[in-house]
Amino acid sequence: MLRLRKELENNIQVVESVESWEKAIELASKPLLEKNKIEERYIESMINNINKLGPYVVLMPRIAMPHSRPESGVIESCMSLLKINSGVAFSSDKTKEKINIVFILGAKDNSSHIELITQLTELLEDEKKIEKIIMAEDESKILNLLN
Repeated sequence: MLRLRKELENNIQVVESVESWEKAIELASKPLLEKNKIEERYIESMINNINKLGPYVVLMPRIAMPHSRPESGVIESCMSLLKINSGVAFSSDKTKEKINIVFILGAKDNSSHIELITQLTELLEDEKKIEKIIMAEDESKILNLLN
């Protein structure tokens, strides 16, 4: 999980709450925007896609991975993580579980992010690690779980 850890270093934020899933995407994208890895229009594209297609970015309970097409404003392949302690709804369906972890994925082409996705998949398959990330209080604790 070395590439995943390296990619997320200095791109992790932990907050108590956010007012909406749109704000979660904006906040989660902020480190990538500040480092010029994505453009502002990439954030807009992710939000527009969810508005059009529904919450397809919810990968599993409590975890979402908003993303869009490379040509929508990705400068460099990248990833960030936002942990929301109280969670945020990605659906108007109140029976759906709230999302605690938002991974933003920016892929500059169709293949450069494959290793990153493979490592993320391995992480998501480890329920104990995911639970520990959800309970982690800060970036260093999350990074330590990615060893």
